[in-house]
Amino acid sequence: MMEETSSDEQPEMVTREEVEQAEKEANAQSPPDGRTSFPAPKPLPSFFPNSYTTNTPSRTSVEEDSMQSGNSRQESASTQSESKSRVASLSSVNRKRAHMDDDSMSSTYQTSSLLSWISGNSLVSKVVEKTKSSVESVITTLDPGMKEVIRTGGDINIVVTSCKDSKLGAVREAFQQVFGLATVTGQESESGTAAQPVGYTAGLKGAEERIQHLRRSSTISDEQVSVSIEGFIVELLPDKWYEMSCIVLQDPVNHIDLQTFSQPTPIPTQYIHSAQDQTPSDYPLRWAGLSVSIGQVIEQANPHIGHVDWQRALVGVDRRESLVLALRSMAYLYSQKLPTSMIS
Repeated sequence: MMEETSSDEQPEMVTREEVEQAEKEANAQSPPDGRTSFPAPKPLPSFFPNSYTTNTPSRTSVEEDSMQSGNSRQESASTQSESKSRVASLSSVNRKRAHMDDDSMSSTYQTSSLLSWISGNSLVSKVVEKTKSSVESVITTLDPGMKEVIRTGGDINIVVTSCKDSKLGAVREAFQQVFGLATVTGQESESGTAAQPVGYTAGLKGAEERIQHLRRSSTISDEQVSVSIEGFIVELLPDKWYEMSCIVLQDPVNHIDLQTFSQPTPIPTQYIHSAQDQTPSDYPLRWAGLSVSIGQVIEQANPHIGHVDWQRALVGVDRRESLVLALRSMAYLYSQKLPTSMIS
C-alpha cells in the first residue's frame, strides 16, 4: 500500500536574512548601467535575403503610414463633404432661381392672359367704356368746358370756316362722338354769296367758297382738312319754304370730298315775302339769293326772338341740334373712307 502524506507537515519557511542575501547577490551580478547581461543576438544566417530585413517596415513607420493614410482619408472625407455641401448649396440656389423664373414666367403668363382676356371680352370692354363715359359725364356736368379738353387730340384735325358755336360746337361734338378724339378749331371766313342764299346750288357754292377763301389767304394750308357750313332756303313744295344747311368736308391729302344737308326747318310764308320785298331789284347778288337773311326778318317781326335762335322758337329744335345729326352722318362717312391707320 502507498503511504499517505501526513497532513500536518508544514512548508519550508524562508527567513529574512536569506531574502536580503539573495538580493545582494543579484545586485552584484547586474551591470552598473542597469542593462541586462543577456548577450546580443547573433546575425541571421546567410541564406536569408537582405531585402527581407530592409523592406520590412518597422512598427514606427507603419504607425506613421497609418496615421498619414488616416489623415489623408480625413482630408479626402472633408473635401468630399465640402464638395457635397457646395453642390447642395448650388443645387439649392439653382432650384430657387428656377422657382423664381417659373414664378416670373407664371405671373407674366397670367398677366398677359388676364390682359388678353380683358381686351377680348366684350362685356369687360362695355363696362370699361361705360365707366369711362360715366366719369366723363360727371366731369362735363360739373364743368361743361372740360368736354372739349377731354376729347381734344388724336389724328383728326379739322378747321371749321366759322367761330359761331352753332357751327363750330356742332362739328366738334359730332366728330368727337364718332372718332373719340378730334381736334376742331374755327376760322371766320366769307362766302362771297348773297346774305340769304336761295337753292341747293347757292348753298353748296357758299360752303365751298368759305374754304377757298381761307386757302387763298393762307389762313390754312392746302392740305388742311376743312368743314364748311352754309345755310340756305329752298321752296320744296309750291309756296312751301324750308331752311336747310349745306355741309362740305374737304380732305385734299386723302382725296376725300363729302357733301350732306341738314334736316329742313319749315318757314312761315310771310317771312319769305318780307325778305323778298326788302331785297332791291338791282341787288348784285340777286342770282344767289336775298339781301337780308330770314333770321333778320323774324327778329324784326318778333323782337323777343333773336336771329340766332329763331329755329327753336319756330319748331322747338335749334340749328345746332339739327347740324349735329347731319355732321354725325358725315363724320361716319369720313371714317369709312379714311385709311385704317388713322382710325383709333
